[in-house]
Amino acid sequence: MIRRAIEADLPALRSMMAQSNGYARPEEKAMIQTFARDWWFNGDDQVWVLDDAAGLAGFYALIHDDIGWELDLFFMANDRQGRGLGRALFGDMVERARGLGAGEVRIRANPSAAAFYARMGAQPSGVYPSSDKVSWPRPIYLVRP
Repeated sequence: MIRRAIEADLPALRSMMAQSNGYARPEEKAMIQTFARDWWFNGDDQVWVLDDAAGLAGFYALIHDDIGWELDLFFMANDRQGRGLGRALFGDMVERARGLGAGEVRIRANPSAAAFYARMGAQPSGVYPSSDKVSWPRPIYLVRP
């Protein structure tokens, strides 16, 4: 079942981020662990979780800024990858973005996840440069709901 995240999910979502196998290098691991420790959402945010009999399997967050909609976070539990759950969760994100009136959703991808987004039909659209918080460039993808 895909449902809206609630405050009680926060520890599990932070843990999923901090333990993600998509951030293997030491500087990547340190960045995501710091980010996860401080990450917060409120009830108005577009944060959705995939929850099944085994518990929380993944989640995503859609944010809106002055440029438009962005898939800000997309995580699957390490032990739940490769089962089609990420595809289902990504499909849900696309449908919700469509319902919110998004003409496109941009994704500043973790390079380790770029192939996944391409398989989901997202189109490459450039590179986001490194910054103080993320010290490596990230490919940008666009998906049109």
